[in-house]
Amino acid sequence: MLHYQKEFDPVVDGSAANGHRTATGSESGYAADDEVYVFDDERLVLAVNVALKTGRPLLLFGPPGSGKSSLAPNVARILKWRHYAHVVTARTEPEDLLWRFDAMKRLNDAQARALSENMQDYYTPGPLWRAFEEGGTKRSVVLIDEIDKADPDLPNSLLGPLGSLSFSLPWDDRSKVVVAEEHAPLVVITTNDERELPRPFLRRCIVFELGAPTRTHLLRVAEQHLGAHYDAELAGRIANHILDIRGQRYDDPAGPSTAEYLDALKASHQLGVVPDTPEWTVLEAVTLRKRRDNAGHSA
Repeated sequence: MLHYQKEFDPVVDGSAANGHRTATGSESGYAADDEVYVFDDERLVLAVNVALKTGRPLLLFGPPGSGKSSLAPNVARILKWRHYAHVVTARTEPEDLLWRFDAMKRLNDAQARALSENMQDYYTPGPLWRAFEEGGTKRSVVLIDEIDKADPDLPNSLLGPLGSLSFSLPWDDRSKVVVAEEHAPLVVITTNDERELPRPFLRRCIVFELGAPTRTHLLRVAEQHLGAHYDAELAGRIANHILDIRGQRYDDPAGPSTAEYLDALKASHQLGVVPDTPEWTVLEAVTLRKRRDNAGHSA
């Protein structure tokens, strides 16, 4: 047990870490990803608190499906903060995290001879702008997902706004959006480590690496997500299959993700399919292995 003064304490705040399911769930009776997160690693909770106290971004490494992306909305839920997210792609530009310029709207207005004299009419605040601007009323958790998909210029471009907690408006560099340190957002950044991140950027982050989920973790996640539908025996048998598959492919050593495990478990429960049956062979192929040559037919 780690002892320190916590700003973020999922057990006290009633998260799933202590085995209590607080989510209301959907009509199906299953909880959504942003309603449940099993905080069974004290080091991760400490890393979140370090990021909160230092004002540094929390950079999460880990294999796909290890829970990186679902951490941010659940931290926001527990802290009762706002949550904003941006999924990075190869086409993401550095300014997309601050604002979006609607070039098409401006072109249409120009063609219609209705061009606005106010340039800000063509800008929409991005996640960081919204978090900075609204920080005085309610703080935010901002998720920047899969930052390694972008050009290296993108992480470096964050150093200025996140370091100074301010940035200039695109239509008037004399005016700035500023947030006070005590109102600053918690920025959570994820990477699948597909591209090396710049060293200056890494030095300014709190870094934590999530591992592939253990059997115990999978069972806890299943119990929290399925609620009254949880079948311990079925969950355990499918978790064993996850561990058996893990490491069989050099390009996917972590094996099936937690989300894929939940898909297999929900489908098994709803369809009445259990492991070690012909039906399970097909279900496993389409939910866990996802290889056509295992599905019992050829393309």
